Amino acid sequence: MYLAVDGGGSKLICVVYDGQLRPVCRARSGGVNPTQNSIEAIRAHIDEVVRQLAPCLGEVTDMDEVFVGAKDEFESAILRLRPEIRIRRLGEPEAGLLAGACRRDGLLALAGTGSDVFVIRSGRVVSAVGGWGPVMGDQGSGAWIGLQALRSVCRAANGWGEQTMLKQLFEQRFGEPLDRRPPQEILKSKAPYAVAAGLVPLVGQAAREGDGVALEILARAGEAIALQLEALFKRAQCGDFFEVVLCGGAWKAHEQMLISCQKQLRKLDARYTLKRPCFEHVLAGPALRLLESGMSESEARLALSDRFPEYIVNKEAALA
Repeated sequence: MYLAVDGGGSKLICVVYDGQLRPVCRARSGGVNPTQNSIEAIRAHIDEVVRQLAPCLGEVTDMDEVFVGAKDEFESAILRLRPEIRIRRLGEPEAGLLAGACRRDGLLALAGTGSDVFVIRSGRVVSAVGGWGPVMGDQGSGAWIGLQALRSVCRAANGWGEQTMLKQLFEQRFGEPLDRRPPQEILKSKAPYAVAAGLVPLVGQAAREGDGVALEILARAGEAIALQLEALFKRAQCGDFFEVVLCGGAWKAHEQMLISCQKQLRKLDARYTLKRPCFEHVLAGPALRLLESGMSESEARLALSDRFPEYIVNKEAALA
C-alpha cells in the first residue's frame, strides 16, 4: 500500500492506493504553505486530512510526497500513526515533469505563484533559470501577473491608464472601491505576493471577456517565460529536448499566455512545442513507481488515466 501526497498553497491532497494502482482512500483539505496560510490554518488542514486517512494507513509502507509548505508538521502527524512508513520526497520540478508527462527527463516551465524553467535528467534538475522571487524576478508567474493587473487598475483609477474591467472585478474581490486608495488587503497582508497571485483567475476572466489590458498582461507573461527558456537553452546542454512541459496555475488563466510563449519559442526553433500537463501533482509518486517498474511513458499515462480519472488535468495529453 502506498500514500501519494501533494501539499501547496491552496490544497493538501492525499491518495492511498494498492500495488495494483487501485485507490483505497482519498483525503483533501486546505493549503499548507505558510506564505498563504496561517500556522493555525495549516495545522487544522493537516489534522483534517490525517483524520480522513487514519482508517487506511494501517498497511501503508511507503509515502511519496510533493510538499511546498509545513512538511515537518505533516510528516510528524503521519509518523505518529504509522512510524515505520518510508518517506520519499519529490522536488517540485521533478514532480511537475512526472505528473505532467510521466517523464524523468525533459524541459519544464513552471508558472505558479513564482516562475522558473528547468532541464531535468534522471529526475534531477541539472540546470535552471528564474526562481529569484517576486522582488527580483518571477517574471510571468502568478504573482507577477497579479501585480501587473493591480498596477493597471491603479493607473486607470488615477486617470492616466487604459480603462479595464479588471477594476470592477478587483473591487468585487476586495469589497471596496479602488478610486481613491489601493486595496487595503494587499497593503496589510503579510504575504502580499500570494494575494496578488490569487488574482490570476480574475485576469483570466477579464481576458475571456475580451479585455485588452488583461490579454496584454497574459501575452507578456508568456513572452517572459519564453525569454527564460531561451536563456536556459543557451546555458544548458538540452539540444535533445524540444517539448516543454508546463506546470503551475498561471498557465490555466487563459490561452493567450500559452499562445504568446509558443510564438516566441518558434522564433528560436520551429521544433519547440509546449505540452499541457496530464495530471495533478499528487500523481507524481504513482507515475514514478510505474516508470521504475519498467512501464513506458505512454503506458504509465494510460494506467494513471484509467485508475485516477479525477486527477486528469488534460485528457488529450494524458491519453496521447
